[in-house]
This record gives sequence, C-alpha cells and structure tokens, in this order.
Amino acid sequence: MPVIVYGVTRAGHPAPEPAPPGLGHPPEPVHLVRFGPLSAAVSCTADVGVLGDQEAVHHLDILQRLLARGPVLPLRFGTVAPDEDAVREEVLAPLVEVMPERLDAVDGLVELRLDVDEDEQSALQAVLPGSPAAAYPPPDDLDERIRFGQEIAELVVQRRQRQADEILSELQPLARSDRPRRRHGGAEDPVLSWAFLLAADDIETFDAAVARLRRARPELSIEYVGPLPAIDFIEIPTITRASAAGPADSFAGTGRWGWGPEGDERKGDDQP
Repeated sequence: MPVIVYGVTRAGHPAPEPAPPGLGHPPEPVHLVRFGPLSAAVSCTADVGVLGDQEAVHHLDILQRLLARGPVLPLRFGTVAPDEDAVREEVLAPLVEVMPERLDAVDGLVELRLDVDEDEQSALQAVLPGSPAAAYPPPDDLDERIRFGQEIAELVVQRRQRQADEILSELQPLARSDRPRRRHGGAEDPVLSWAFLLAADDIETFDAAVARLRRARPELSIEYVGPLPAIDFIEIPTITRASAAGPADSFAGTGRWGWGPEGDERKGDDQP
C-alpha cells in the first residue's frame, strides 16, 4: 500500500504516542519504518487526496510531535512512496552512512524562522523626507524619471539593510547558529528572511526577544515560525536517483524525497 513519508529520524526514535492520524483518506496512524540506524515516519493511505493549507498544518504538527522526542529530517510535504520497502531502499538506505551523525549534531536543537518586511508606502514615507530628491518635483524627462526612481529605490534598500542589521544584532546572540534563507539587498527583497538554530530550552527567551521587536517596530510585518526541525542546518547528501515529484516543498529541497541532484531550494546570500 502507498505510504506518505513525513521525516527521517534515528532508529531508536520513540514513536509518537498516541499515534496521530496521518494525511490521506482514510487517515491511518503515523508509525516508524526502520532500516539500520535510521527510521522514517510514515502513514499508509489508499488515497492522498487534495493537499491544501489544512493538510500542511497537520503535516507540520506531525513533524513537531516527532521533534519533541528527538531530531528529525523532514521530507517534502506530500511525499508518497509506493510502499514501505521503497522507503527502506530509496529513502533510508542511501542515508545510513552519514545521516545518523548529522541528526546527532542537532539533537536538542530546533530551528526558528523569521520573515520581516515593510509595506512599500511605509518605507517611502520614511526615506523621502530625508532625501534631496524630495525637494524637487519628479522630472519630465524619461531618463531623469528612471534615475529619480533608482535613487529612491536605493534609499529603501539602505533602510532595509539598516533594519536587518539592527534586528540581527538583537537576535544572533541568542542563537547557536543562524543563516539567511533568501537573498537580501535588492529592491524586491525582504527586510529579512532568516533561520536561527537554538536549544529547545532557549525558545522562551527568543520568543520574548521577537515580541519586543514587534512592539518596537510596528511598521514591520514580522512572521515568526517554529519550533521546526533544523532543516537549514543539516547538510543533506545528494541522492542521484531522486527525481522531482509531488507538491511544492514546505521544508526541504528538490528531488523526489525532498532533496536531490536538481539543487537545493533553500535560498541564502551565498546561493544563486
């Protein structure tokens, strides 16, 4: 029977109790399929059905329940394998040499994600009063108008960079590690899209710091997600026989199992 695959854990990972229902119709209990030092959290399904926002939330809930008992490498939301043998042979077997050590390295750690942006009108209202360009009406010449727009856009980018630097200066000391999740520094880029790795015991302190940021910067839209498995901090090996399939990724990269030779979809300053 086909199975939906949620994530990879260590073989000794406790199964969630009581077992939560998985995705699909009818929903079957989530259980572990073991192979050597690893296991995969799966649920059987006769029909995957349509996967939408509600199912994505349930997928995340399953991952968080697994994460509460130990480290987990998520698979792409909606990943389906033909049967449990395929999970053992195609998902777990290629990972047995490297993944146990990498899961050990993030044991007790979680990932928190922060996405920060500012409404364009708010940013313009903030930068224009201090700009020499604001003292003059927009020029009639097309080339001059383009140059005028570029100058304003550069002021907005500079403002976003200052905001990002200030936010990071407050949050980075609270984390074990951190990294960008998207490009920054362009006119269409967000103020900040960042992942933070920290001990599960430190979440409350980080929560409080984010709450202070929201109070201090009401002009910013601050989306805060977690705790999540530390996907941005686990080096994922390439599985050459993987191929693209399934719905859009929620947590991992490309490929049939959420990673693969087509490249890593996680975006940072150092990634094209």
